[in-house]
Amino acid sequence: MAIRVGLIGLNYGARVHIPTYKENSRYDLVAVCSRTPGRAEAVAREHRIPNWYTDIRAFLRSDIDLVSIATPPVTHAHLAAAAIVAGKNALVEVAFVGGSADARVLNRLAAERARIGAAAYVLRYVPTLRLVSDMMAQGVIGEPRLMRMDFFSSFMALPGSEYRWFWEAENGGGILAGVIAHGIDLARRWFGNVREVEASLSTLSTPPRLPDGITPADDTGLVTLHFESGMVASFDFSAATAYRRVAIELHGSKATLLIDGFGDALSILRMDEARPETVYAPASYLEETRGQNGLLGGFQAFVARLADPLNGGAMPADLPTFAEGLEVARLLDAARIATRERRRVHLAEVA
Repeated sequence: MAIRVGLIGLNYGARVHIPTYKENSRYDLVAVCSRTPGRAEAVAREHRIPNWYTDIRAFLRSDIDLVSIATPPVTHAHLAAAAIVAGKNALVEVAFVGGSADARVLNRLAAERARIGAAAYVLRYVPTLRLVSDMMAQGVIGEPRLMRMDFFSSFMALPGSEYRWFWEAENGGGILAGVIAHGIDLARRWFGNVREVEASLSTLSTPPRLPDGITPADDTGLVTLHFESGMVASFDFSAATAYRRVAIELHGSKATLLIDGFGDALSILRMDEARPETVYAPASYLEETRGQNGLLGGFQAFVARLADPLNGGAMPADLPTFAEGLEVARLLDAARIATRERRRVHLAEVA
């Protein structure tokens, strides 16, 4: 029997979630919900979805198995909690939740109610990055020593973005939570537990007019993670530059892996060699995403993996659950504390 999905949040959700569920035969997208009058009905009719709601309570009473949440992040915690209490499973987009306190509540609630909670840290499923995970497990680069992620964009320097929440600190905004968190999730997956965090977050662009009581979120920063193994990972980012660059470097005792974009291309530079060698993902890595890279391809594979436990099967070892979402949230909180107090923060300080 197909997994019945209800989607709430029809901006990013309409562009990414709807086509993904529609293309996967293990799912049946049966309902959408939006508080904007007419929006839910218009999207439902356009995509031939049988039910639409503007009342979240009626939506959660409907006959659905999975609530897919793609609303602004300030709403994620209470919507996911309401879904779990209503007996549903929940998938929550990134930015995940506002902080580790909310993440801890959600994780505990899902465990108590025996519901599946998944955080959409989907970069781990991009074909090239899946290949990197396997190469790391095989020790291809030797002993890991350093990770570096660069993210530079003009996203928050240009007017007109529909994702206004990115500018709203109190509403879960900022590039750290909305983008760099994906890289932090990868770093935890590849290198294990973090011991300490250093960070400097700032706002360089001029935000649009913000609601009363809301302060500008970070658009620029530098975050360094010190792992228990001694490994170091640094994240250098800004969404306020004309220069655009996304890249990840993984340096080890034997070789370096160079990743362009969010897994667009991969090469390896072995120690003492002059030029890197291009590495191509085998066809088996491309099948789950139909050859798509980036967040869209990752989301497709993520949803495909989620179907097994939703149908009563085993939980995949690589599925980003609420428990892993909590660990990323703790690191983001530590980065905010480090910025505010201008010191290195031990992760044990973050509940």
